[in-house]
Amino acid sequence: MTWHVQYREDAADRLVRHPSPEAAIEAACRLIDDGRDVYGIGTGPLTDSIARDEIARIYALWTRTKSPFGKASSVGPS
Repeated sequence: MTWHVQYREDAADRLVRHPSPEAAIEAACRLIDDGRDVYGIGTGPLTDSIARDEIARIYALWTRTKSPFGKASSVGPS
């Protein structure tokens, strides 16, 4: 099953596909780090995707594991 990440870049909606949920989440976190507005991760329509607040929690965990002894970035989906 293919997973997708939906995000905004340069005022355009974008969608990228990934082979697993882990790959999609990793890609979403990297997009957020790059300043993109990630608003959906899932396998179906946007209404069935992981919600923004959950994406923000996943990103916070990802940031902490990426830099466990450093300062976590306060940038995330709004």
